[in-house]
Amino acid sequence: MSEASLRDLIGLFGAARDDGDWPRFLDLLRAHWSELFQKHPDDLLDLLVSIPPDVLEANSRLRFAEEYLRRILHRPAADRTDDVGDTPPQDPLDLLAEVTNEVRVARVEGRYLEAVAAAERAVALLRDTPPHIVPTFDTALPEFHYHWALAFQLVNRFETAAEQFTLSYDWAGTVGNHMAAARAAGGVALIHALHGRGREATAWLLKRPRIPDDAWWAATARTPGTLAEAILYVERLEVDAARVVLLGVDIREGLDYWAAYFAVRAYITPDDEATARALLAEFDAFVGTLTDEHAYNPLGAELSVVIRALLLRSLGRADEAERMLGATPVDAGSSLVRQMQAVLHARMLARRGRTVDATELVTPLLHVSSSRPRILIAALLIAADGVEGEERAELLRRVADLSAWNLCHQSWAFASAEVRAMLATDARERGDGEVADRLAAMAGGATIAGADALTHREAAVVQAALAGLTNSEISEAHHVSINTVKTHMRHAYAKLGVTSREELQWHFQIDRLRR
Repeated sequence: MSEASLRDLIGLFGAARDDGDWPRFLDLLRAHWSELFQKHPDDLLDLLVSIPPDVLEANSRLRFAEEYLRRILHRPAADRTDDVGDTPPQDPLDLLAEVTNEVRVARVEGRYLEAVAAAERAVALLRDTPPHIVPTFDTALPEFHYHWALAFQLVNRFETAAEQFTLSYDWAGTVGNHMAAARAAGGVALIHALHGRGREATAWLLKRPRIPDDAWWAATARTPGTLAEAILYVERLEVDAARVVLLGVDIREGLDYWAAYFAVRAYITPDDEATARALLAEFDAFVGTLTDEHAYNPLGAELSVVIRALLLRSLGRADEAERMLGATPVDAGSSLVRQMQAVLHARMLARRGRTVDATELVTPLLHVSSSRPRILIAALLIAADGVEGEERAELLRRVADLSAWNLCHQSWAFASAEVRAMLATDARERGDGEVADRLAAMAGGATIAGADALTHREAAVVQAALAGLTNSEISEAHHVSINTVKTHMRHAYAKLGVTSREELQWHFQIDRLRR
């Protein structure tokens, strides 16, 4: 919307307000809500503020919308509590808005069980709403489903969260809400990536709409999708590329995903004390700045155990790491992150030669659904290290099939040298020579020299160039102009000390050889 168009639209709102034609005013709000919310949130808030108390009382959803906008725009809270009545809303949209506000407030205040209970109530309310009424509040549904999804995600109910993210994405597409579509697609992609479902994660990343660089919501919307991209590189054993992608994350702009961010970084941290100590110090300092509400959500608490255990292991404090992971039994019905903890514990046991104990720990996970390939593949590999002959061959066949279908190879790096060699041979026979080569060459990792100086935009363009994309392909993939791509590349070249793509590739290869 151009400035002239915005002025014309604000004029229409003003005319309706001056005439006291509030039905017309509300019709204009509904028709232009998505565009105003994405591009002109301050103007939208000013319009909401101009609505008189009696109209607000009849449309309580607008009061919640005003509160939400004030929070995300860091504007002072409104003092309207004495002006708006306490009559419970009767309109279905008002009811959903009220319950969704309960979800948001409870989540922000750290009352996660209450947030989930409210989200379940909201889902039931929507399900009971007559089908012919639902499309009349389609502009609100992308935000509703998004907040419900976050509530479910933060208590480890990933599949329910993915369902709500998907609904948010679908409704966002009907009303042109690119912000909600980008956030939701990234959220679904990250959930699939965490489970090891690489094909589904890739498909959802491709569904993300273009995110304008200057949008106020750009950083928040990018965070889950960028984390999913990094995980997919790890699954392809491209750890250097994952590190570059993570440079593009400002986790302060996506605090709901802080634990996943540090978990990915911990997984790809080289096994050297200096690097692990630095990341552990950074993690502790970061968590120390969080409010209790953000620091102790159920998902964050469980992933924090994984993060600290990984880093303690790299610091040579394996006993402490194992005590942290605990001896609580897990089974096929345990949460995904609790199963991740068990797999990590088993890997530590196997690394110390306690193969029998490791196998015993993961045996219940051999019955995990194939919808969790990350867990099932890891459990199969640990079990394979404890047997020989045809039994091992059968387990590795299952590993190879699951990994190939789900593009999920990260666990291969933790298998014994003999098993890695067998898997590399299988991958080459399947036509995936790149994975085979990376598996054979893996010996730790190091960041690309100078990469820490890159901005997140420069890092993303460098990563794409390293993957072999042309400037036009990078432009299309990242939804920016070719000139913008060239500018980012020019700045990255200067920081990395190279002058061409050939030198960039050489710079990258030299760093790999130094590992």
